[in-house]
Amino acid sequence: MKIELIKIGKPTTQESRALVDTYLIRTRVLNPIEGLEYKDIEMLKSKARNLFSPGQWVVALDERGKEWSSPELSHQFKKWLENPAIKSVVFLIGGPYGLDDELRGKANVVWSLSKGTLPSDLAWVIAAEQIYRAFTILKGMPYHHA
Repeated sequence: MKIELIKIGKPTTQESRALVDTYLIRTRVLNPIEGLEYKDIEMLKSKARNLFSPGQWVVALDERGKEWSSPELSHQFKKWLENPAIKSVVFLIGGPYGLDDELRGKANVVWSLSKGTLPSDLAWVIAAEQIYRAFTILKGMPYHHA
């Protein structure tokens, strides 16, 4: 299953990009994943026209969404992997002002990393790490210490 981690807005630091790249590289060994960045929401909407096409499972990140523990996220991935209708999972991370109502409303699920509002770069790093952690749990690797 293909996974895309999409960030809207330019990263504010090279350190956050380096951390995300580290987790994307680690995850690629376990499951294909691609990191994409768009300058703004309008660019995302114009370039990613097939974002909500059949076979795409869209997960919007927003503090008003469902909170999942790492094992719960791993369980979500297991369900998505086992569902033949889902060909790819797309994670959307908004910029400084989050995601607009249209994108959030079209998403299949809204995932919250925290009840608090996080800077978009921090949410990007945490999401990349949690995706990696979920796959290590699925594969029975010793990364996650429960």
